[in-house]
Amino acid sequence: MMPPPNHRQIRLDRPLVGRMAVATCALTLGFSAVSWRLYDLHLKRGPALAEEASRKFRETRPLPAQRGSIKDLSGRYLAYDEEIFDLSTNRVHLHELLTARLAIAEMREAKYSFPSTVGLTKDQIVASYQEHIADKIAPKLGLSREQALARIRSKEQIEVLAEKMTEDQAKEWKALLAAHHIRGVYVNSTIRRHYPTENRLALIVGGVEDGRGGVRGVEKTQEQVLRGVPGSVEVEHDKSGRELPLYRGEIKNPVHGRDIHLTIDMAVQDAVDHIVEQASLQWRPNKIMAVVTDVRDGSILAMSFRPDHDRGAPGSTNWKNLAIYEPYEPGSTFKIVAFTGALDTGRITTRSTFDCELGDYTDPVFRVPLHDLKRQGVVPVTDIFKHSSNIGTFKVFKKLGQEKFIEYVKAFGFGRPTGIELNGESRGYVNDSQKGWSNATYSRFPIGYEVNCTPIQMAMAYGAIANGGILMKPRLIDRVVSDGGRKVEVMPPQVAGHVCKGQTAQTMRELLQLVVEEGTGSRARFEGLEAAGKTGTTRRYDPEHNPVYDKKGRLLRKGGYPEGQWITSFAGFAPAKDPKIVCVVVLDYPKCEDKTAIGGGKVAAPIFGEIASEVLKQLSVRPSRPLALEGGDQE
Repeated sequence: MMPPPNHRQIRLDRPLVGRMAVATCALTLGFSAVSWRLYDLHLKRGPALAEEASRKFRETRPLPAQRGSIKDLSGRYLAYDEEIFDLSTNRVHLHELLTARLAIAEMREAKYSFPSTVGLTKDQIVASYQEHIADKIAPKLGLSREQALARIRSKEQIEVLAEKMTEDQAKEWKALLAAHHIRGVYVNSTIRRHYPTENRLALIVGGVEDGRGGVRGVEKTQEQVLRGVPGSVEVEHDKSGRELPLYRGEIKNPVHGRDIHLTIDMAVQDAVDHIVEQASLQWRPNKIMAVVTDVRDGSILAMSFRPDHDRGAPGSTNWKNLAIYEPYEPGSTFKIVAFTGALDTGRITTRSTFDCELGDYTDPVFRVPLHDLKRQGVVPVTDIFKHSSNIGTFKVFKKLGQEKFIEYVKAFGFGRPTGIELNGESRGYVNDSQKGWSNATYSRFPIGYEVNCTPIQMAMAYGAIANGGILMKPRLIDRVVSDGGRKVEVMPPQVAGHVCKGQTAQTMRELLQLVVEEGTGSRARFEGLEAAGKTGTTRRYDPEHNPVYDKKGRLLRKGGYPEGQWITSFAGFAPAKDPKIVCVVVLDYPKCEDKTAIGGGKVAAPIFGEIASEVLKQLSVRPSRPLALEGGDQE
C-alpha cells in the first residue's frame, strides 16, 4: 500500500520543477536554433557560402606566355622579352601587427638581435619593426634612415623603392631581405619588351603596348605567331593575400610564342644605314629611302630611311615606314614599263629607230610639249633608253598603245600593295581608267609622271626584270622557330606574277646595263662588278604650293611643282649579267648650292653604287672586272 503524499515536500519541489521545465525549454530552443543554423549554413545556404568563400580566398591566376623573339637572318636578337625586377613595399603588410609579430618571432627563433617589445602597444610594435626595415635597406638604396622610413610609411598601396634591376641585383636584395627577416618589402619580377638594336629597324620590327600586343611592324602583323597562349594556376590565399602553397590547384602550363627570323641580316642593314646616313648629311633631303632585295626570292636584305622613328623620344611622331608608305612620282625609272611592253609584244626591237626631234617635240594630237636634255635625231631604241629620252619613250608608248601599256603597268605590280608582311603599306596611284586620261596624261604617264609608287614597289618591279620576268612577292619573314628550336617552318618564296617573257627580260637587262656603262647612270658604277639600272629625276609636287583664294578669302585650289625642288632616284641591280641584288634609292628634295648638281644620275646613282658594292661584299660575291672608265651622260 502506497504511503500518503507529503504535501509539504510537493510544495517545496514545485519551483525546482518549474526551473527544470524552463531550462529544458531553453535548451530545446537553443538546440533547435543551432540545428536550424546548421541546416541553414550547411544544407540550405551551404553551396552558396562555399562558393562565396572560394571566390574570396581562391582565385585563378594567369601564367603569362612568353612572347616569341624576333631575330635577324643570322639569329641576332632584334626583340625579346626581358625579365626585370623591382623592389617595392606592400602597405597592408607593413602596417599589419601580424606581419611584424611573425617577423619578430622569426628573428628570435633565429637568435637575431631585436629590441624587446614587452610593454609596447600594437602601434609601437609596428613602428619598431618599420624602423628595423629602414635601418637595413637605407644604405643599399642610398637613402638616409629618415628617407627610407618615409618611403616605408608611405600611404601608397605599393611604393616602388628601386626598379629595372638586373637578376644579380634582385638576388642581392632577396638575400638581404631574408638575412634580416624583412616582410612587407618584396622583390617582384615583370616582363618588358627589349629592343637591343634600338632605333635601327624600329618601324620594321615594330613595338608592343600593354594589353594590345603588337601595334606596329612585324610585332603587329605576326601577333598570332609571337604572342603564345597564356596558362593558369588555381591558388588559395589567406586574408592578407599571401598564397598558401599547400592548397595550390590545377596548373595549365602556358604555350610560349614562336620565334621569327627576318630575311634582314644586321651586318648588311648596318652597312646600308651608314651609307644612307652619310648621304642624308651630304644632301639634306626631306626624306631618303633605300631598299635592297634578293633577286631570286624577293627577300628584303635591307630597308633604310630617314627620318626614322626614335624609340627613346616619347614625343617621336614619325610612325611611317617610308619604304612602303611614301609614294613618289618615279620619273624615268618608270620607263621600263613602256619599253618592256613594246619589246614583249613585238611592237619594237632594239634595232627600231625613232625621231627624238632634237630634244623638243609637241605631239599633233595631244598638244603637250616634251623636252630632252640630250638633243638627238633619229636614233635606235638603245640610244633612246640609255640617254633617257622623254620624246623617244613617248613614241615607244604610242607603238605599244594605251590598253597594253596599262596591262604592263599592272603586271609590274604598280597600283596595288606588294603584300609585304608589314602594316601601313601604300598602294600608290595608277590612273588605269582608259577614259579618264587627259592629253597631259598620255605624254606624262609613260615617263613617270601622274603616277605614284613606293620604293618597295619599284624594287620588286626591277627585281622582275632581273629575275627573268618573274615578279616576286617581297619576303620579310625567313622562318618561324618553336619548341626550343626543334621545329622550324621556312617561309617559301611566293611568285606574284609573270611580267614578260624571259628573252624580253634579258633584253631589258642589257638596256639597263647600257644606262650604267654609257648613259645617265654612269655614276652608279663601282669597283669589280658590272651594274645595271635607271636614273629618275622628277619635279617635286607640293600639295601646299601656290594656294589660290577667292575675294572672300576662301581657298579655291592649291598644289603644284615649286621651282628648284626635285625627287631624285636610281633603281637597278647587280651584277648586271647574273643579278643577285636589287637596290632602289630615292631622295625627296635633296639640297645643293649648285642647282645643276641635282639629278638622279648625280645624287642617287652614286649612293646606289656604294650600297650595291658594300652589300655584295657582305654576300661574298666575287669581283669580275676592274672599275669601268668614267663617261656617260648625267640626268
